Amino acid sequence: MSTELIERFNKLSSFEKFYSEVKKLNQPKEKLFISPLPDSVKSLFAIDLLNSRESALLLFPNLKLVNETRVEIDILGYGKDVIAIDNFHEDVIQEKLTEINQKENVILVSTYELLSTRLPQKEAINKNTTVIQTGTEFNYDDLIEYLNLLNYDKDRFVDGPGSFAVRGSIIDFWSFSEKQPCRLEYDGDFIESIRYFDPDTQRSSKRIETVTLAKSIQDVTEENSSDIFDYLNNPLVFASLYEIENLNKNQSNGNGKKSNLDDIDEELKEELFVSDEGEEEVEEEKKKPVISKEELYGKAARWIIQDELSHIENRIDLKINEIPLINSNFDLLFTVLSTYADKNYEIVITAENELQARRLNDLLSEFKVELRNLIEKGVIKIMVFAIKQGFLAKEDKFVVFSDYQLFNKPYRTKITSKQRYKKTRAKEFASLKIGDYVVHEHYGIGRYAGLENIKIGEVDQESIKILYAEGGVVYVNLNYLSLVKKFSSNDNAQPKLSVLGSNEWKLTKKKVKSKIKDAARDLIQLYAKRKASEGYKFNADTVWQKELEASFLYEDTVDQAKVTEEVKGDMESPNPMDRLVCGDVGFGKTEIAVRAAFKAVSDGKQVALLVPTTILSEQHYNTFKDRL
Repeated sequence: MSTELIERFNKLSSFEKFYSEVKKLNQPKEKLFISPLPDSVKSLFAIDLLNSRESALLLFPNLKLVNETRVEIDILGYGKDVIAIDNFHEDVIQEKLTEINQKENVILVSTYELLSTRLPQKEAINKNTTVIQTGTEFNYDDLIEYLNLLNYDKDRFVDGPGSFAVRGSIIDFWSFSEKQPCRLEYDGDFIESIRYFDPDTQRSSKRIETVTLAKSIQDVTEENSSDIFDYLNNPLVFASLYEIENLNKNQSNGNGKKSNLDDIDEELKEELFVSDEGEEEVEEEKKKPVISKEELYGKAARWIIQDELSHIENRIDLKINEIPLINSNFDLLFTVLSTYADKNYEIVITAENELQARRLNDLLSEFKVELRNLIEKGVIKIMVFAIKQGFLAKEDKFVVFSDYQLFNKPYRTKITSKQRYKKTRAKEFASLKIGDYVVHEHYGIGRYAGLENIKIGEVDQESIKILYAEGGVVYVNLNYLSLVKKFSSNDNAQPKLSVLGSNEWKLTKKKVKSKIKDAARDLIQLYAKRKASEGYKFNADTVWQKELEASFLYEDTVDQAKVTEEVKGDMESPNPMDRLVCGDVGFGKTEIAVRAAFKAVSDGKQVALLVPTTILSEQHYNTFKDRL
């Protein structure tokens, strides 16, 4: 669907006009002045330029726009080609620059601060970076010695850049040039596999063929520095004329923070700022290089500059405009859509996913019969295409509405990982103290006695030592941590140690299983009685219910959408409802409650919401008030 729409956009005369003008920019330092563009159009242009083997640098005035654009390009299928510099700390910059070096063409997204940021020289990055490949020989002891030479810290577990850990034939390290830590598995001096792993869970994830190992590059000075244009090959830079002309002014103001301190009364200054920190920040601002507009335009780059106020005579008007504001006003939306339909416009409404597209379809169809007819005739098309902003191309009679704008929803600034891990075991064992009670799945309750290296054949392996009753000892390899967990009890009672070789632990597990079966039997009988009784059957969703759900500020998670349908299914069933919704803080349980409560009220029923504290009661009151 994304490819189909992108191809349709590229056939618009306004898009073709832009690409035609860009092709004329052959040499560095050339400039193209254009009319302002909606941010999503810039993303679409950057994607097309990438497909034409061009690199693009998209500059924005704040980090929110940077992260929204990065997510937008990622969702459109170009996540591997987009890099966002949203943090200017030395370690983060080094990782990003290494990633840029590894790509032939890239879409780079950042704030205007990047233009005046001193970066390490490209030669320094390359010189201090070593590439390690799967299937090659890299002496095991030499790698450990090299990590020490680079001043990496040896630890039990890797939890941050510049640290490494050794466990038998496995070496874990987190390079300053990588966004994730990696795990090397050796067979002698032969690197058998390289994988990224999660620093919280210590679980291996994606298998890779190469990884970089780099020294931390610090203390970048004016003499040994370069800029972003040294890392990009004659890129096309999307910028704003207003921002470029006010670049140094914004810098001197520190982005609006602690500006013009000299004009503030001394007594007031002491009240407002901690003197030492204020002076340090002002000094830091003074150290930042000042770069003129002429210097920027002299860099090895081609410039696409939005002239917002028509200051430039040869500015090209692409006639791509923003759409009218709707703000969840469906009467206004109906009027706007009808107007465009009467003028024979091609109308596209984009949704972030299939679920939202179905909601929009149902909502608009039920709101007005005229809208349903326009949708059925194909005059209005509802398509899955998660762009932040719509746009209006007047010459082509083409208009795009984004559901984010229709409901005034904030666009995402990050993409949630779909990987699911068990709770971290590395941190759990890092907090264990010698003498703590632990439970082994097969051997029972013992006492933790620390980590020990034991030799199995020719290989040293780090293992957990567990002491049992009557002098019993069990060594558990760290690769089998899942078999062991810390003992816990409600009353902090001291447990009885298990005896190795006896049937005591097996009998204990057997008793527990028997009690679980008894509890399950009671539950089955209870639910059988509940199933046989009758409750109130709620009606199907109304148009207002669909509007409420579609106006949710965030994208439903897969589980949230699933549970919402299950809860409403329970309510529409004639049987009494009995459901427990579980989830971590911030995962959307309250929104499910809002939707269920609204469904109940729509059927003339009252809803009571019970919470454990007064503060939580006020929070939920405000949430329900905002949503309803």
